[in-house]
Amino acid sequence: MNPTRVKLIAAIVLLICLALPEYTCSRYIGPDGQTLSAGPEGVPTTPYREVRENHYPLESFNLREIGWWIALLSFTWPWPVLIYWWRNGALGGLARAVWVAEPLLAIGSGWAVWEASSVGHRAVGAWLALAADAVYLGAWIAGLRKRRN
Repeated sequence: MNPTRVKLIAAIVLLICLALPEYTCSRYIGPDGQTLSAGPEGVPTTPYREVRENHYPLESFNLREIGWWIALLSFTWPWPVLIYWWRNGALGGLARAVWVAEPLLAIGSGWAVWEASSVGHRAVGAWLALAADAVYLGAWIAGLRKRRN
């Protein structure tokens, strides 16, 4: 398969991951209705009901927060790169800089997703985003090998 198509598929998966839960947290609701983040020590947790909360990458939408922009960029970064390659191909003075930036962006995106999802238990969105970044990086390496031949 063409490395560009693999990159496109990885970019689509990353974009879909914006709508999937990135991590989950557990809370416990006691018999009296009080919510606790952990079960009381020394008390059996049987009367407490566990509730899982899903957390999404863009759930705390705030344009003034840099963390929100980093989260958005970590899921959407392949699109400007792919559009650049589609419109300009391998031409232009910026081509080498974009080519070198691709693996750094894939690694940085994976790191940002890993760090953001380490708050709780990683969910399907984080695992898919990490896989998509790895696949994108693999397609870049395949393109590098293709370029040498």
